[in-house]
Amino acid sequence: MGILGDVQKLSVAGDGTPFYSGASHYGTKVCDCKKHGVYDCKCPRRYSDPDARWGWDSYREQWFYGDTLFNITASDSPYDLPIYLRKAQASRHDSILAVFAMSEIRKLYPDLCIRNFIADGAMDNYPTYELMYHWNIIPFIPLDAKTKQTLTKLPPGIICLDDQGRPICKGGIPYEDCGYSYPKGIKYRCYFDCHDIEKPCQCTDSPYGRTVYLKPKDDFRLITPVPRGSEAFNEKFKTRTSVERSHKRLFEDYDIEEYKARSSRQRFALATFAAVNVHLDAWVKHTGFSIIPLLEELSGKAA
Repeated sequence: MGILGDVQKLSVAGDGTPFYSGASHYGTKVCDCKKHGVYDCKCPRRYSDPDARWGWDSYREQWFYGDTLFNITASDSPYDLPIYLRKAQASRHDSILAVFAMSEIRKLYPDLCIRNFIADGAMDNYPTYELMYHWNIIPFIPLDAKTKQTLTKLPPGIICLDDQGRPICKGGIPYEDCGYSYPKGIKYRCYFDCHDIEKPCQCTDSPYGRTVYLKPKDDFRLITPVPRGSEAFNEKFKTRTSVERSHKRLFEDYDIEEYKARSSRQRFALATFAAVNVHLDAWVKHTGFSIIPLLEELSGKAA
């Protein structure tokens, strides 16, 4: 039907979200200590949701009791369709879930060719980049704002990389991204020469200006196939919001937390049913199907 986008060059976005439990983390006393005047006993208690764990809700900036629901969507889909859901302990970090998710989704959908993986800074770690390179998937992940690591091997004329992965010349000016030049790597050219502006330095005698190349293999994390800060990177990264809209469909439109489920299995079942309904909504909208003509036809026959 084409509602996922181009399945031969599929772009996916992944993110986790808190799924609050409807149970109390205090549990229920099963002893009779209260009858004997002991109110702070340490006796075993019965927990209606023993699989729930504590985790951090970064959006609300508070601790929560429940699970983490990790969602992967087809980011180029006009309907923000979820294609993979995974339930995990609330304490499990998104970067770990992303590795499991991408591995399992490749096994679930062998006919899909995943080309791009879009995620937030939680997935900014070397193992994820190396895995994406091994699978020939282009990562669109911003650098963590706290990162201080720099390349140990820099071409001549570069003092460091900025927060977008662009090389910085000795004058403190970022080089201009000129795209990928196979097999040399990502090509960067002097900003002044690239824009035909008189430059304040004489770092090279070449009329073309100083040119440097960065190869992703030198550092998968700092040197991405599509440079951070480039127009192509920014345009593709904007589609990451598809997973956030997908979460909105599950948690607000279908209000799966309203059931206050006290079981991890029940919570995951609710999320799965809601995801199925999201797909059904997309099919109805995409095909223009309406049940009204059918009902009118049936009512006419009955009359």
